[in-house]
Amino acid sequence: MAKQTPIKVSAATKEKIRYLAALLGRSQAGVVDAAAGEYLARHATELEIGLRRAREALLHGPASATAYLLDEDPEAVARVSGASTSPERT
Repeated sequence: MAKQTPIKVSAATKEKIRYLAALLGRSQAGVVDAAAGEYLARHATELEIGLRRAREALLHGPASATAYLLDEDPEAVARVSGASTSPERT
């Protein structure tokens, strides 16, 4: 069995989870697991877009990665930092 660790949620959310668990005859962990799975399924496209953007930022060097994290234009970050936005060569 996987190690269980607590998660912090608001009191209102905790009450919803407790109520759903009782209604569905599941554990609270089971309700949270199912909710997370459904959320991932519903937002798979958004997650893939975000992962693709992050991957491309990492491939184009430090200035591009920094720009991604700051939500700035990569060329502007490169100008300020003196770094390149061209892909890294290994």
